[in-house]
Amino acid sequence: MTYAITQSCIGCQRCLSACPTEAIQTDGTAFWIDVNRCNQCQGSHGVPQCWAVCPTNEGCVPLVAAAVAVPLNSGSETSPDYWESWFATYTRLVGRLQQPEQSGYWRHWFDSYSQSVTRLQTHP
Repeated sequence: MTYAITQSCIGCQRCLSACPTEAIQTDGTAFWIDVNRCNQCQGSHGVPQCWAVCPTNEGCVPLVAAAVAVPLNSGSETSPDYWESWFATYTRLVGRLQQPEQSGYWRHWFDSYSQSVTRLQTHP
């Protein structure tokens, strides 16, 4: 298996210089990954470098069986799939921040600390 560039690619070109085996190819209008060169960075890095530098948060180069050529977007255009993915991720992360704490330990610690600070401020 190799990595592939998907429709979520925004054409930033970071992956071109990051690939240690120069497996990422372009003809100026499309990117693709040469399956004969891609080794998923095994033996040189802990994670595939194309995946690590991709600003689309795993949307650009997921693990798949075959490479896919994708047209580059111009600087003013972006894929609607990219933004849908971005907003879905954002909404999920914000939702996690708004959830009540799962552990009572930190709530207890914070309450105890706040009470101690209050006591110190009122009794000099």
